[in-house]
Amino acid sequence: MRAIFILLSSASLLLGAGDDPKEVNLRFRALSLGEPIEQATYVNGGKIMRFLIPSDFLSPPETYRGPARIDFFQNIVAPADTDERSPLREQMRANIEEARRQEGIYLQAQQAAAAAVANAPEGPAGDAARREADLILALAAPAVEAAQDARKKAAELQTRIDRINPVRPEEKKPAEKASEKPIATTKGLPKLGSVTAAEGDSLILLFSADGKGRRILKIKDPVQSHPYGTLRFLNLGTAPLQLFSLSGTVIAPPRQPTQFTPKRDQHGYIGIEIRDPANKGRVLRTVRARPETDARTTYLLLPEGDGLTVKGITERAPRQGP
Repeated sequence: MRAIFILLSSASLLLGAGDDPKEVNLRFRALSLGEPIEQATYVNGGKIMRFLIPSDFLSPPETYRGPARIDFFQNIVAPADTDERSPLREQMRANIEEARRQEGIYLQAQQAAAAAVANAPEGPAGDAARREADLILALAAPAVEAAQDARKKAAELQTRIDRINPVRPEEKKPAEKASEKPIATTKGLPKLGSVTAAEGDSLILLFSADGKGRRILKIKDPVQSHPYGTLRFLNLGTAPLQLFSLSGTVIAPPRQPTQFTPKRDQHGYIGIEIRDPANKGRVLRTVRARPETDARTTYLLLPEGDGLTVKGITERAPRQGP
């Protein structure tokens, strides 16, 4: 993650340069690339607003009117004696790490199999190489099932976490009740970072942290630019990535949403390889998904050393009334 933190740090410095006193109107949604950020605050129309920055889905839209520079803070409250979500989060992280490890095993097998047949001649002379490739993939096949099982367990744990209230009203202590009162000033509150926006902007704000503090990356997110039933990819690195499928290929430039929904197979699934065009098209990750007509997914592509982490954020269409 070090590379992405450097990127976020640079972006934050650029976005914070120069204070513009002119008022602007805009909307934004927020996402934490680490743990959820509770009690996040900002000043809107002279009032201090409090909201949650989730880590597994985008926050509801926030409508803002005020100076072009928006400062974000965190209203720190005394932690509860216990948080029943903590052990579940540890289990979820362990499952995600196991899924990544198993996916890495299968990715290496795919690359080894591809190398085995890359120069194999046609006909019987190349049969030995093709048998070797088939054997490599067969031996690695259990890793696919293990990765799917680990991700399923992680998703189940996330559902359990989402159903747990951080602090139940009947269990609040007097100090915690005071924290729910309107905040009079942001003075003394830890700062999460700042962004500078323009009139009419629609933004996604990605919050991250490194050893030096919080950083915010600003992504333009035009309203209605991501229809339901489609996929889009957000490359958070500094170099372009290639999205490859059997039905087409596109380039995902840095820090720009790229919509790409290839043709589905007979079972309704799509397969995409995320490749590094600067390294002879080396496959970094694979994505297999089944787009739904009432949902849309944004995949965050986060470079990590020589690899890539992919984080999917799915939004469902609002339910229609009876």
